[in-house]
Amino acid sequence: MVRQTEIRIAPDATGRLATVAVIAGQHVHEGDLLAVLDNPELTAAVGEAKAAAASAKAQRDHVYSGTRAEEVAIANQAIQTSQANLLLAQQQYDRASALAGKDFASKQTLDTSSASLAKAKADLDLKQAQAAEASAGPTAEERALADAQVALAEATVSDLQAQLDKTRLIAPADGTIGIRVAEPGEIIGPGKPVMTMEADGQAFFAFTLREDDLHDITLGKTLMLTVQDGRKIDARVTELRPLGEFATWRAARAVGDHDLNSFRLRLEPDGSVEGLEPGMTVWLSTQPGT
Repeated sequence: MVRQTEIRIAPDATGRLATVAVIAGQHVHEGDLLAVLDNPELTAAVGEAKAAAASAKAQRDHVYSGTRAEEVAIANQAIQTSQANLLLAQQQYDRASALAGKDFASKQTLDTSSASLAKAKADLDLKQAQAAEASAGPTAEERALADAQVALAEATVSDLQAQLDKTRLIAPADGTIGIRVAEPGEIIGPGKPVMTMEADGQAFFAFTLREDDLHDITLGKTLMLTVQDGRKIDARVTELRPLGEFATWRAARAVGDHDLNSFRLRLEPDGSVEGLEPGMTVWLSTQPGT
């Protein structure tokens, strides 16, 4: 009998079956949308990841743009202020030192002036370093860190988006929709079929043979079949396996006979064959020498 390769359409993700876009018997093409699952949590996670990626890109752009001219001007103004404070602290220290040398000022006053002078010098050094950093712009390490944060954010988006895409069931090949085994509203887990489809151009032939009819049939052997219009078709044996206890032919006599096993035989046509539809009868001669 002619059979068609059946494909079970099942998701790789979990979700509630929201939409079924096809009906039984409908012919579809590879890439067509068959059904959609709803997963609100995953959808929200994708949105959050995209927002985080946009923020990381904005931060990277800020790093790469360097320090604005206004910020550099403010840093230079801070240097001028620190220089003025240092000049004042130096003058106060010089005055206190001179007075202390004549015993007109206490040692405490001199110590206070000395501390103020040291603080003013340290503040000027800090402001000069900050101005130099602002003028130089971001370091190579800062740029690399910004790039890494963007790459991580984009990778997170890609990963979550790939998971979300799995909630859209797409036809893996051209074919005809078979039966639908799930209804809208059902929770569908990974691997649970939603529907079946029969792939175009993937017909094969299935036979059930008793072991005494196998003769020299082996895996990989090419056999000749006859279809209803009399055409001869070459087909290769791709499956040969016992069907099990239920298909065993029991011996009719207790003495002299023995049970015979039944085997499933599958053959793939050599090339495409026109005019074959699932369910059509095909003949295979198993007699030796034919």
